[in-house]
Amino acid sequence: MNTKGDEEIMVTIRVVNSRDNRVILSGRSYTFSQKRNTLIKDMFEVFVKNFPEDVQHEIRRYRIWTANDVQLQDDNKIEDAFSDKDDSYLDVEDKFENIFNAILF
Repeated sequence: MNTKGDEEIMVTIRVVNSRDNRVILSGRSYTFSQKRNTLIKDMFEVFVKNFPEDVQHEIRRYRIWTANDVQLQDDNKIEDAFSDKDDSYLDVEDKFENIFNAILF
């Protein structure tokens, strides 16, 4: 049984690609704290707020993927990307499961 859902962890979202590097810089990473049981759509909103308002419409076109190239849906939770939801934060970090990619197709 997962008892760690309310634990705060650090997550990183890396911008993989960009239509225009002057607007959204590919390769840049954004790190912030979230609970393990946070929905991907809520984590994505925190990510979007890192950008100026006039760029947010473009960043909303991105989708979130795991480091293992699995696309996450809005109703997934951050912990759904973990191979074991009961892993300690250090284990999650060692497996790079707290790193996500923002990809524009």
